[in-house]
Amino acid sequence: MIDLLVAGGGPAGLATAIHGALAGLEVVVLEPRPTPIDKACGEGLMPGAVRRFEELGVPVPGSAFRGIRYVDGATGLRAEGLFRAGPGRGVRRTELQAALAGRAEALGVRVLARRAGEVRQDADRVGAAGLTARYLVAADGLHSPVRRALGLAVPAAPGRPARYGLRRHYAVAPWSDLVEVHWAPDCEAYVTPLGPDRIGVAVLTSRQAPFDVQLADRFPGLAARL
Repeated sequence: MIDLLVAGGGPAGLATAIHGALAGLEVVVLEPRPTPIDKACGEGLMPGAVRRFEELGVPVPGSAFRGIRYVDGATGLRAEGLFRAGPGRGVRRTELQAALAGRAEALGVRVLARRAGEVRQDADRVGAAGLTARYLVAADGLHSPVRRALGLAVPAAPGRPARYGLRRHYAVAPWSDLVEVHWAPDCEAYVTPLGPDRIGVAVLTSRQAPFDVQLADRFPGLAARL
């Protein structure tokens, strides 16, 4: 019987698997998609996350940033907050996941190209994907099928609008060593330095509209710069 079964091989699932392996557990990760897995993401790690990855022995590539700058999309008014306990790090999600996968493999974690599917459990064990384990961690995303199947999903707050995440990369040199958060009433844009010649721009919005339209309508100054 396996000690720990992890459903989901993204950053959360792999970090959990590494923790388990470092504690001496036999760990298996279920992930049907090939590594690396990409998705819309701000791609910025706060200083605490950088330290946690270092403690796990995971090398974090990318570009350091020393704080957050908030920018009003309409007026350009700015406020900055600088970190006191070391820098954060902007890193491509694919690069971070590849680093986590490499560390997990080095620790003997097995990754199987399977979905968890139906979960069965009793007082002593849990079963999924044809495997039996002492424990199962559901790290299969915001809309976790495992969590939903077990009746543990939290219903959305009534009246709260859906939010959509969009992301694009630009082959330009970062103009700041801060993450910039541009905001408007129904939209935010996160600008993250990812390397000497690359930035990431992630948009979080309650409007359904293409990336270019979101920037042009809500953040014309940022759109013009890009």
